[in-house]
Amino acid sequence: MRPRKLVTVFSAVFAVTAGAQTLPVDVEAGFRILRLTGNSGVYRTQINERSGFLIRALTVAGAETHFADYYRIDASDLGVGPAGALRIDFGKSSLYRFTLAYRQTNAFSSIPTFALGQHTYDRDRRVIDADLELRKWSAITPFIGLSWNRYSGPGTTTYTLGQDEFLLNSNLNNRDEELRAGFGFAYKMFTGQLTQGWRSFRTVENMTLAPGAGNGNNSDPILGRQISASAITRDAHASGNTPFTNFYATGQFTNRLRVVGNFVRFAADSNSNETESDAGAFTSFAIARFFSGFSDQIDGRAKNTTWRGGARAEVALSDRVDFLGSYQREHRDLEGNALLDDLFLQTVNFGGLDPRDVQTILNAHNSLERNENVFSLAVAAHELGPFSLRAGLSESDQDVTVTPDLSEIVIPGPSQGGVFHRRVNTADLSAGYGKGPFTLGAALRHDTADDPILRTDFLTRDRIRLRAGWINPRLRASLVAEQSDPKNDRTDTAYDAKIRQYLADAEVSATDKIRVHASASRFRTNTTILYRRPETFAIDTSRHEENGRSYEGGVAVDLARVSLDTSVARFTNRGTNPFDIDRIRARAMFPLVSKAGLTAEWNHDKYDEPGALKNFRADRYGIYLRWTQ
Repeated sequence: MRPRKLVTVFSAVFAVTAGAQTLPVDVEAGFRILRLTGNSGVYRTQINERSGFLIRALTVAGAETHFADYYRIDASDLGVGPAGALRIDFGKSSLYRFTLAYRQTNAFSSIPTFALGQHTYDRDRRVIDADLELRKWSAITPFIGLSWNRYSGPGTTTYTLGQDEFLLNSNLNNRDEELRAGFGFAYKMFTGQLTQGWRSFRTVENMTLAPGAGNGNNSDPILGRQISASAITRDAHASGNTPFTNFYATGQFTNRLRVVGNFVRFAADSNSNETESDAGAFTSFAIARFFSGFSDQIDGRAKNTTWRGGARAEVALSDRVDFLGSYQREHRDLEGNALLDDLFLQTVNFGGLDPRDVQTILNAHNSLERNENVFSLAVAAHELGPFSLRAGLSESDQDVTVTPDLSEIVIPGPSQGGVFHRRVNTADLSAGYGKGPFTLGAALRHDTADDPILRTDFLTRDRIRLRAGWINPRLRASLVAEQSDPKNDRTDTAYDAKIRQYLADAEVSATDKIRVHASASRFRTNTTILYRRPETFAIDTSRHEENGRSYEGGVAVDLARVSLDTSVARFTNRGTNPFDIDRIRARAMFPLVSKAGLTAEWNHDKYDEPGALKNFRADRYGIYLRWTQ
């Protein structure tokens, strides 16, 4: 059932059961028109708002029907919006509560300068969540829930085969369902909740050679042989089940002591198989042969068993000083195996002799086991006049066991496997000051680690955050500055990063009917790390830099006959990915009659990037009718 039909059905039901009561409705719906010049794929990748009918907002709320003492229906951006939602909530406060939520999104990606513009997708996601709570008992509240999620649609990708790369059309269909049940409880000093759930998924993806893509992306011959494909077919299937348990409980033993415990466990088990059949003229350096066909069969299985449990104690040492202590333990066990059966058809060696079929069979097994223990202690002091203070220490011990795998795991050592231990110590300190309309805060955090496991693991990391604010009936202003510096100065890694962000925001209410707001922000990051060039195995430095700025300002006017809200924004970025974005927003609302009004919108977006390949300019005009009763 479509969302608009669902809203109509529920509205009719509530209208009948409400008897002679007037159904309270607040709805805004109408049409949007898009005028677009430039790259439509980049526009849809970033914004994706298109022309057509749109329910901008809908609220139906009331009380005292025959089967419910309250109900509410909310909807937003249903229709041509890239992300829409619908929520229905009704029940009797002493008997039950039922909620139904629906969400729809369209995920689109088409960037011409990424992978020759051949990695694209246009896929829809539909999500339904339904939950029922029984509120008949005061000490225990049973519940049951169901979720359904579907993600499907076409796309394109590239596939490397026989020393060339070919464009494939893809069609994906992914479904997963979840059933959950449990109960919440509240008995004397104890409260908590237990949830037991079962999740399952199924994924099917079919890929075929795109029309006209048989010559591949490389026009040069390999060893005098022109690489081409007449047929490529790949079909992948995967399915799995995940039972999970989630439990937490809180004990309020005295006014000064509270203890919170938690436990989470899930055990995922998945199976997958993939078949491939190709025909053409290909080359393989792995077997040192030319071949005219290829077939492949892959069967795999993976298991992921993870649990996490811990406890936190909160002790009020006095009316102004609190002590917090916690312990958390997490265990994760990943295990997988795959059987690969490859058959190269009608192969000849590079000299043109010895024609035959060549078969390779590989059975791979890999696993990762990870244990982590986290201890933390903290003391918080508040209401010390205008001051507050918090200081904390924590330690994380990680033990990781990795077995060798077909794929290279970027960890130290030539075997790419082994037993690793990592300890991370953290000290954090924060302080605040507040008096009248003025607030000031600072937070410092220092992390140190003994050994990295992955190449991006830090040895030291410092983070500082400063904020200031001013709030009164006419002025709201804030300043925020933050910097983070993760580092790993070992000679085989030389990982060094600096991330800075600054934000200033202000809103002034010049009168009760006029508001002015402005904001400015800056984001800078600079990251370097050593890496090995795959073609020469030489060591080189990878660099990533971004320097972004944003400015935004606007005016809102609320008069007796019309209200107007406008804003202008500009975003710029320099560095690895330079671009400029200019945006203008304007929204005006006019009353027509006592219960109806008209809303007009204009949204302007202009995107510029060097080379003009991805540039676009988009103007969207919306006319919406609003009805309230």
